[in-house]
Amino acid sequence: MRAFEAASRTENFAEAGRELGVTHSAISQQIRTIEDWLQVKLFERHGNRVGLSHEGAALRPRINDAFEILAEACAYIQRARRTLSLNVSAEPAFASRWLRPRLVDFRELHPEIEVHLFSGWDQKSPQGTGVDVIIHFEERLKEFVHISDRLFPVYGYPACSPAFREKVTRDSTPFDLNTVPLIHDNSRMMWRRWFNEHMPGSTAWRSGYVYSDLSLAIDAATDGEGMFLADDILCKNEITQGNLIRLMPETMLCTWYCAGVANDRNTNTAVRVFLDWLISASQGRLSPPDEQR
Repeated sequence: MRAFEAASRTENFAEAGRELGVTHSAISQQIRTIEDWLQVKLFERHGNRVGLSHEGAALRPRINDAFEILAEACAYIQRARRTLSLNVSAEPAFASRWLRPRLVDFRELHPEIEVHLFSGWDQKSPQGTGVDVIIHFEERLKEFVHISDRLFPVYGYPACSPAFREKVTRDSTPFDLNTVPLIHDNSRMMWRRWFNEHMPGSTAWRSGYVYSDLSLAIDAATDGEGMFLADDILCKNEITQGNLIRLMPETMLCTWYCAGVANDRNTNTAVRVFLDWLISASQGRLSPPDEQR
């Protein structure tokens, strides 16, 4: 069939032979074999010249279609063999503010690995699920998954929007953290710890607005709803652009972001490659996206 396809396209057995790396007579023999099998003449021979018969002209487009199907099938298998798939689940603020912008660089470095990113606050064990890597706060991961690596710590300090600062200081009275609305993410635990460390005895942490995750809390603080424990990594854009302003010097270690894997995925090549890249990026061994472009 390869011989017929080349000969029907060139209408020249010698040229078809050169294209396939065989002799003119080998092409002739292959064509005779097909014609004997089909019991029809595929070419009309006029001395040294050949042309497609009616049957040959009818067969040619169908053979071309068949070879295209075969080529696509083989290409699909090759792509599937080269491509590794990786499902990553991450805490929403980490996913949107830190990881997603950097995935562009990972995909450029490792085009053979397809990363599918999912965000979610309520994490469950990836054992027996399609999740390969899970990234969340250390205290939420260690309950049910092997923590592969610590990524970076989150140090929080009181911050708010410029409009909120103007609102709480416009009367020229001393700023008092006990009297302003606080913004909490998921629970009141972080502010409670901060007050215990820096303003013991205060119960101001019991007031304020609770949001389901850190990303929503950052947005609420930027919109001027209250005081928030910001940090220099996840809130980098807001701090740099002046949308959040640090009001007090006191800082507290809030948590660590960590990466975990299920036991049945420890030997997955794509997982290991991704974790190695993740550690390098989180520890500053890779340049941030905005410094690379």
